[in-house]
Amino acid sequence: MKISADILSRYIVLTQTGHDLRMLLDDVGLEVKRHDASHFTLELLANRGDHHCYQGLARELSGRTGAAICGPEKTALTVGESPIPLSNQTKLCGVYTATLLERSGPDTPLPASATAPLEAAEIHSLTAPVDATNLSNLELGQPTHAFDADTIKGGITIRTSSAGEQAWPLFAEEKITLPEGTMVIADDEKILAVAGVIGCEESKTTEQTTRLLLESAHFDPISVRKASRALNIHTDSSARFERGSDPTAPLVGAGRVVHLLEATGTWKRVGSTGQVGDWQDPARSIPINVEAAATFLDHPLTTDEVTDRLSRYGFAVTGSGPDLSVRVPPHRIWDVEFTADLYEELAKSIGYNATPEGLPKVDMGALPTVAEQVKTATEEVLLGAGFYEVFTNGFYGTQTRDRLGICEDHALWAHIQTTNALDRGYG
Repeated sequence: MKISADILSRYIVLTQTGHDLRMLLDDVGLEVKRHDASHFTLELLANRGDHHCYQGLARELSGRTGAAICGPEKTALTVGESPIPLSNQTKLCGVYTATLLERSGPDTPLPASATAPLEAAEIHSLTAPVDATNLSNLELGQPTHAFDADTIKGGITIRTSSAGEQAWPLFAEEKITLPEGTMVIADDEKILAVAGVIGCEESKTTEQTTRLLLESAHFDPISVRKASRALNIHTDSSARFERGSDPTAPLVGAGRVVHLLEATGTWKRVGSTGQVGDWQDPARSIPINVEAAATFLDHPLTTDEVTDRLSRYGFAVTGSGPDLSVRVPPHRIWDVEFTADLYEELAKSIGYNATPEGLPKVDMGALPTVAEQVKTATEEVLLGAGFYEVFTNGFYGTQTRDRLGICEDHALWAHIQTTNALDRGYG
């Protein structure tokens, strides 16, 4: 992921610049692969989907520095009567929202100040609706997708594909057959998108589009990952979803897109936002003992300090004594399950370089057994007599047998063959 320090400073007050900022990013686990002026190319962890956006990066830095974070402007969307019939027929979709926008004039591009994150990430600017959905993903980590509303026949159904069903992904030359059970977004006649992966040609927006249906959802990460791998289609959307998205963010992401489009003066939201899905917050709470955490990290900690440090990452901490209860926020339900995970958050907040260094205590080992002593003495005697210990290869090829000149009735002729050996010499 390529980011700009200037844009990151819109989300958090940065006192570090240049090399110091690079060292800070590395130190909190945001590995910098390349640093060019004010741009950083990051290698992000596979289990931290929340890092794949500016808001998530700012939250991670705030966990160390304590600096306040903020987000981009968004429109508050109201859930009510859907602008189009919605039906969710699979548990793989936790939340699905649909918002309708209409165009009142020529498509006006987003201002350069708004599209700066796209430029920094080397994402080409296209139309305002496409740019707005890309920005929501890059800024907030919430993928969204805009359909041309006039291409949708009937209602929208979130379901899994049947055997032999076909879709026409964006940028593909022709329709492809989907693996059975792939989660899709469909109308009454066709597939509109492979859920969480990519939209389809038959419902894409163009410069002539006058009505947008904005999709923003939460999909099961494993389902998205399987679909992306099976189709060999990898997008920014799938990169976020397959690592676990925030189930509470669909309305927030859609609100960002609506704000960007309405700010152009060309697009206007129509009616309320439709929503389906029965995702429920698991309300996971994890116990942590302040004294145990201090012993584990070998670092002095107080109840107030533990509360403050974990709160920076979005955790809700309750309790007044050494025994606390920590509520896991929705954006971290994919990777925080145990007390040890909270220790890791505290260690990152404190800084690994700020914790004491030392080796664990090592006790004396046991004396060698009689058998071990006899083996060692025997080896020494044999070596002294001129013998050498060798380890023979457990695998060989048929050409070795041929060089020995043995025939089929010889005891060494029969063997077990490895049919998929990387080297025929070990077949």
